[in-house]
Amino acid sequence: MARPITLADLPEDLARFAEGRIAAGLSTSVEDALRAGAKALAELQGRDEAKLAKLRADIDAGDASADAAPGVFDRVRARHGLPLTR
Repeated sequence: MARPITLADLPEDLARFAEGRIAAGLSTSVEDALRAGAKALAELQGRDEAKLAKLRADIDAGDASADAAPGVFDRVRARHGLPLTR
């Protein structure tokens, strides 16, 4: 069985994060604090991906608009690594 992770095993910033959660009673161990941090990061990433999907859809809708000049969003697409107008 692997030995438990201790604060000394972590980089300083992660050790402070874990210490803070444990001191506040939000986590019972270093492993518990790290799991909570990983979960929070995954949730943030999911929200960011949802925002990007909406942005891409909005850009596509703008491109499809009869009022949009051809290629009007190409600079935005290029800056964000999105495919250029067809």
